[in-house]
Amino acid sequence: QAATWDLDEEVCEQTDGPDGVTFTVPRDGRDCAGRLLHTPEPVPTPAPERAKDTGTGGTGGGTGACELTSPAGNCYADGQFCAKKHRGLSTHGRGGEYLTCEPDSGGTWRWSDGVVG
Repeated sequence: QAATWDLDEEVCEQTDGPDGVTFTVPRDGRDCAGRLLHTPEPVPTPAPERAKDTGTGGTGGGTGACELTSPAGNCYADGQFCAKKHRGLSTHGRGGEYLTCEPDSGGTWRWSDGVVG
């Protein structure tokens, strides 16, 4: 119900009552019959995530939810070299493990899950 309405608004109902005349107008983007006044933009449905192949011959089988990817766009795996821009950062690997880009014992930056071996 509304006490006032714009000139371009439709009045759906007028009711005479003890408090005076009351008007009902559509204010939620719908007409008096409840139909939408405009077609809303479609909400994009995200594509299902899939595990990415790193090209190292492994099978992976993880969740595919890696936050950081290699320059080729693939999920990282434990032991792979890190891109310079990822040094010191962490992400989930192609198998779902949590990896950190850190120098190995020889000083080479590699992704590691912190488990020796």
